[in-house]
Amino acid sequence: MSARAITFPNYTQIPSRIPVRVWHAMRAGSIVGALAIAALLLVAPDAGLFVMWKVVIPLLPLLFLTVPGLWRNLCPLAASNQTPRALKLTKALTAPNWLKEYGYVIAFGLFIAFVVLRKLGLDDSGPYSALLLLGAMAAAFTGGMFLKGKSGWCSTICPLLPVQRIYGQTPLMLVANAHCQPCVGCVKNCYDFNPRAAYLADLHDSDNYWAGYRKYFVGAFPGLVLGFFAVPVEQMALTTAVSLALFATLTTFYKTSAHTITTLFGAIAFSIFYWYAAEIVGLEPLTWALRAAAIALAATWFVRTLRKEKPFLEKAGAAPAAAAAPSAAPAGLTRASGLRAIGPQVTFVPDNKRVAPKPGQSLLEIAEANNLPIEAGCRMGICGADPVAIKDGMSCTSPIGDDEKATLERLGYAENTRMACCVRVTGPVTVQLTPDKASAPRISQIQDFSYDKSIERVVVIGNGIAGVTAADHLRRRHPATNIDLIAEEPHHLYNRMGISRLVYGRSAMQGLYLNPDKWYDERAITTWLNTRALWIDRANREVALGTGEKLPYDRLILATGSRSLVPKIDGFGAPGTGVLRTAADAMALRAYAQRVSSTRGVIAGGGLLGLEAAYALHKLGLKTTVLERGPGLLRRQLDDRGGELLKAYLEGLGLEIVLNAEVQSVDANGRLRALDLKDGRRLPAHILLVAAGIQPNVELARDARLAINRGVLVDDRMRTGDPAILAAGDIAEFGGQTPGLWPTAVAQAEIAAENAVGGDKPYVPAPPVTMLKVVGVELASIGRIHEQPEDEAIVHEAHGGYRKLVISGDRIVGAILLGPGNDVAAVRTAITKGYDVSGQLGALRQGRLDGLAQGALVPAAVA
Repeated sequence: MSARAITFPNYTQIPSRIPVRVWHAMRAGSIVGALAIAALLLVAPDAGLFVMWKVVIPLLPLLFLTVPGLWRNLCPLAASNQTPRALKLTKALTAPNWLKEYGYVIAFGLFIAFVVLRKLGLDDSGPYSALLLLGAMAAAFTGGMFLKGKSGWCSTICPLLPVQRIYGQTPLMLVANAHCQPCVGCVKNCYDFNPRAAYLADLHDSDNYWAGYRKYFVGAFPGLVLGFFAVPVEQMALTTAVSLALFATLTTFYKTSAHTITTLFGAIAFSIFYWYAAEIVGLEPLTWALRAAAIALAATWFVRTLRKEKPFLEKAGAAPAAAAAPSAAPAGLTRASGLRAIGPQVTFVPDNKRVAPKPGQSLLEIAEANNLPIEAGCRMGICGADPVAIKDGMSCTSPIGDDEKATLERLGYAENTRMACCVRVTGPVTVQLTPDKASAPRISQIQDFSYDKSIERVVVIGNGIAGVTAADHLRRRHPATNIDLIAEEPHHLYNRMGISRLVYGRSAMQGLYLNPDKWYDERAITTWLNTRALWIDRANREVALGTGEKLPYDRLILATGSRSLVPKIDGFGAPGTGVLRTAADAMALRAYAQRVSSTRGVIAGGGLLGLEAAYALHKLGLKTTVLERGPGLLRRQLDDRGGELLKAYLEGLGLEIVLNAEVQSVDANGRLRALDLKDGRRLPAHILLVAAGIQPNVELARDARLAINRGVLVDDRMRTGDPAILAAGDIAEFGGQTPGLWPTAVAQAEIAAENAVGGDKPYVPAPPVTMLKVVGVELASIGRIHEQPEDEAIVHEAHGGYRKLVISGDRIVGAILLGPGNDVAAVRTAITKGYDVSGQLGALRQGRLDGLAQGALVPAAVA
């Protein structure tokens, strides 16, 4: 796919015309050239000053505007910054948060100081100019020694960065990034990753401060340039202030986008600079010709840059700022008309960071968009990864759904707790990302449940979500029975959907645990961590443990889960090959990748787990390829068009997607070097992760002579062939299905727990729900996604998103929701509760989901 065919190509999609070794040679030459200028400034100041201030510096804005990628690759400061990385001397640390936040402010502060120093005599001093040049190179080198990517200089505090960002957004010629391959994600909205979209992404960032820094500089820039050339140094502050005041007036009163005004001010500053710089030539006819050429070039750049905003916003899924209209708050979410009139607003304490969210965003999305520390998992309120405290404004939040309510009951935090992924706001809300502890343990006992007092001991094998949910509901229904929870892993319940962050993140396990520390003690659940169940003695009703103990049981619940399915691959098992299923897998992968300096990773499998693993490797800094044996991604969750859009998006992130491809064998001699595919191709690789599906852990059940197929066979009460043994989660096969989905495991575990202690409740399967979140893309696939002849499919594709609703008998029976602007919770509720949508079909055909979000529908059974 050519860069021309893509509106905003990233660095992997821009053709590389020059070999990397040639770039290395040219960068070495740029360093030598800069050192030569510094030497010239010392030994022959007049010649050195002419070269630096009359030739090099005047050419830079022109270079930034026409071929900025060339400068980004050859700048001697950038070359100095990248030298430790090229020589593998860098510590490659992540930039601290204060540098990420204020790097741009530091950069334009240094730029202003640089301009003022020129006015104060720097242009006339060879030694001081040499010191400035050498000092900047040394600072860039030092930053590269400690920080990863370009976060140590070029993309954070370089004084030239603010000017580069203004003019580099619409290059006449794209030059591929030859420094950071693969990208290590060191800064937000990196120019080197996606040059045409980077500045627009900054201006439309949901963090108003982040966008504000950029607007502030470009607003001051024309006045700063004019002041440098036209007035004494003591009056430069006045021209800059007038420029800022004019910028503020236009952005306040002229109804157009901020991008239009920033582009106008950039064009004006460029024209002013070359109006005066053209005088260097000394020949009046040539001076006027250069001035006319500069103004014409600035005008051309202005028009070309303006034209980018509309496709950018369409791709980003946002409406143009000037045309955006406030959305009406869903009815019934708040009764406080005064608060509703203020509009959605979230204040995060204790930092008192206030943001105005985009319509339809959840609290989780708002926190993530503002780079706040919050964990996430299923994004449906089921896993419990993102509890927050609503300190004020609970009336301005969306109602609590069934899944969220069940999770809140399990967690047992204070009454003001909500799941961030489920909450949407309609007025001012104050949020604390750390939930408040309850004053006393909150255990949601099931009232009026007639439990069997003869059930004195229940053993649960497995402490994934199925096992822990079973233990939780056992205690809610039976206050006296002894509960033993056996866990083969050394960890309490953790967010398996978040383990990819163990590969590239910094927080290790602390952020992944899903229950408070005292949760197990408060419920009198005895946990056996790092303990293996060896066999089940059905005759004596005992479970033998690897530690030598034997646990008696009256009822046994199997929740042993599943493991990764690995097809036959010759040589699999060599160092560098593996799976990503557990926390231990993730930590071992991270350690191995660092130990052998891995640069290329391959994922065999384009399903949900495969794509999340691929993104983890990508974030770790590896050039990553996904091999999918079928003709499209997520064939069980997406139709053909949805798969195409997801593939294009992931390729835009920098992942390589190869369809109709399977691994035949691995080439390893001590560690992985390459892969051979079944079609004869060969791929270099340092890491291979197989994500070809899951396989239920049925060994205990098989040895106990329970009936198994793919999983342990259970009836609609989750009972196996032995009435004293039940099963739930990935291990349980019901109706020929082992879905391997978190919501299914939760629902089955609750049924198994109730029936284990005297209940007789049937399990009714709900429509399958799968979710994917790979920074920037949101995917939900619910129920039946392929329509039958008698069904109606409502499809909408706009603003970078894709939506498909399958309607059967006046009900939504399935949906694909890809991209922003989709209310997943409302659609899911309408499907699972079987709402009659006959009165909303007109709105749904027009692409409107507001009727669903407002709860205007009633279940079909009631209607």
